[in-house]
Amino acid sequence: MISLIRDSEGAAVGDIVTKSPLSSPRPPVMMRQTLERLAVLLAVIGLAYPACAAESLPPLKTGDIVFQRTETNASDAIMLASGTQYTHVGLVEVDSAGRANVIEAVGPVRTLPIDRWIKNGNQGRVTIKRVKALGEGDAKKAALRARHYLGRPYDHFFYETRDQIYCSELIYAAFKEGANITVGREEKVRELNIDTGAAQQLIKQRWKAHPLCKAKSAGTFKACYSLIMEQTLVTPASIARDPQMELIYTNFGAGAE
Repeated sequence: MISLIRDSEGAAVGDIVTKSPLSSPRPPVMMRQTLERLAVLLAVIGLAYPACAAESLPPLKTGDIVFQRTETNASDAIMLASGTQYTHVGLVEVDSAGRANVIEAVGPVRTLPIDRWIKNGNQGRVTIKRVKALGEGDAKKAALRARHYLGRPYDHFFYETRDQIYCSELIYAAFKEGANITVGREEKVRELNIDTGAAQQLIKQRWKAHPLCKAKSAGTFKACYSLIMEQTLVTPASIARDPQMELIYTNFGAGAE
């Protein structure tokens, strides 16, 4: 008989265990010890639920950049294309009361308290990075520029115009336009690993509505695909891997980026 180990709310949290339907129940102490050992093992290999409460985070500053994994139609494509677990990124702004909020592009650009932002991610995982030697003035300029895009629709095509905007583009634009600091780098789509099933499926689903292909009157998938390959974008991975970033906190396992 196969059963899932579940947490106190009944949600499955780990591996499966097998037991014979004729075996007698384990004593409570033995079962508790077994679960404790399993939790330690899962934590070591990075599979345990890494619950993160906002109050457990180190002190945050305006201009900090937060990364997480989200579950969207494009998440698998982004992870495989960029070789990272980070599929979403936001910019921290600390208000006058000391509360940390995140400015993010998801749907329309919006602000969200950091605790709610973390809960929206996969298993509460978050990585926080900071531009080395970032001055308070430049941090505020970046946040102010990010606020300029509040309400801007989400860009499902990752196109370089700013009439719609995607998450890592918002961070790139906030620092570049607000503080004249370049975080991450622009890459051609063809430089990424887009030969995966997830990436190819995403392109096939969206190419007919792609603004670049419409502008160039590319009426076939082949013609549009060639244009998309030359499109430039900024990924969450390129921002996370930028040498000028310093790690402030993470509860991701090894190899996240």
